Amino acid sequence: MSPITPPAGSKSFVVGVDVGGTKIAAGVVDANGQVYGRVKIPTDTSQPERTLQSIIIAITATLREAEVNPSHVSAVGLGIPGKVDPVRGISLLAVNLGWHDIPVKQRLEEALDLPCWLENDVSVAALGESLYGAGRGLENFLYLSLGTGVAARMILAGQLYRGSNGLAGEIGHAIVVPDGPQCLCGARGCLEALISGPALVKQAQEEIRAGKRTILKETWLHEPQPLAEQIFAAALQGDDVAQQLLTGAGKRLANTIYLLAMTFDPQAVVLGGGLARADGPFFATVCSEVVRKLEQSPIFREIFSPKSLLLSDLKLDAGILGAASLARTRLKNPKRGYNKGVLSRG
Repeated sequence: MSPITPPAGSKSFVVGVDVGGTKIAAGVVDANGQVYGRVKIPTDTSQPERTLQSIIIAITATLREAEVNPSHVSAVGLGIPGKVDPVRGISLLAVNLGWHDIPVKQRLEEALDLPCWLENDVSVAALGESLYGAGRGLENFLYLSLGTGVAARMILAGQLYRGSNGLAGEIGHAIVVPDGPQCLCGARGCLEALISGPALVKQAQEEIRAGKRTILKETWLHEPQPLAEQIFAAALQGDDVAQQLLTGAGKRLANTIYLLAMTFDPQAVVLGGGLARADGPFFATVCSEVVRKLEQSPIFREIFSPKSLLLSDLKLDAGILGAASLARTRLKNPKRGYNKGVLSRG
């Protein structure tokens, strides 16, 4: 592959980084939204400094993969889990990373010698879907991220709604089963503790310990880090335990979609993240349960339809493109878009 070279004197590229609890995805993005040199590496969450170093490694790797000279890059945009101060560039609280009051912008700018801007990771993914993906052209839609964590974000009247504290849409930490499983946030019975990737893995491990027959037992026998995607693979092979877990999670997610749709009356709900897959019983159950609720509720039928439930068509690029868009917007005006709990999509 030949190096990508912009016009002389141009710094037309930005790097978009999607930081998750288990992986970091990064890409080099040009002014037209084309992504080059995508990389995905594990997130080292053992210590804050090591997590920051993981981010730096991902940025360096994507520049190398895309064969883009760092001198042609104008900024870095990042999506970070949890609560962030996007103006000062501080991660205030990220339970999946073990972060509290980490000056991300300062640390990365010192290491990279580039301007860095950050927002909540689900917020930038919603921006990416709004600008380039399934939400393109929609003024009102919900983006629901399903992966290591579970969270929603809302594009309302063409703007990303952040809420009074920048935490609008943290549906993953709503308690749905009182005294249910412990969540990383400290509460019990949160939606995230029931249907996220790590939650599904934990439930499968409990079934194995209870003596249930499942191919996951052999799959995970020598696996240091069991993955939710292995549950999806087992379900496609007809494994009863995997199918039951994904069916149960699908029912809970369908109920969440119903409540969100009834609250916000969106044009669509877009599902993204690592668990947003068309194959297997998870998404099939979500669809069938949504149809069942449509049959039961005349008001829901006025608001929603089966065609309103969409899967992301950007996959990992949603976070990368949204983070890149954030960086370009901040370069034009460092505080642009932050007004009364909303964020301009650029």
